[in-house]
Amino acid sequence: MRDKVIDVLLDVGVPAGVKGFSYICDAIEIFDTDPYYADGKMSALYIDIAKKNDTTSSRVERAIRHAFETAIMKGNQDMVNKYLDTVNTQNSNLLKTLYLRLKQEEHRRNDCTPAHCSVQNCELKAEIYMEAMQILSDEIETLLARTLSSVKKSMDNAIK
Repeated sequence: MRDKVIDVLLDVGVPAGVKGFSYICDAIEIFDTDPYYADGKMSALYIDIAKKNDTTSSRVERAIRHAFETAIMKGNQDMVNKYLDTVNTQNSNLLKTLYLRLKQEEHRRNDCTPAHCSVQNCELKAEIYMEAMQILSDEIETLLARTLSSVKKSMDNAIK
């Protein structure tokens, strides 16, 4: 997930040279491994990131805020709007929004679509589809034959 976070942060416009860049990456990785933090335990998140990077939680919080502010003010606005919430720009909201958008993309990538599924999966889906279509076709033919037979009987009875 870290590689995807790095790509998105660069695309959004977070400068790679600011400390907040790596702190955001750390935060998203922690969100991905422990839902405790994503549920609103931001001060604990900052403390854990600070311990990991031998700094203070207030410096972590400020560096993340600076990184997001830079992206929102100077970054690629299309990407900012895609991955961040520009209305509520609190760190906690921006981190959660970024995390959720990344998870949505991951989920979409993992869905088996023709562009993303393996050959075996696509062949299996095609086989299942063809079988389902054959069953449906047989059912329709049976219903049509019954309907025609019923109509013919009704017409024969009407003529008599």
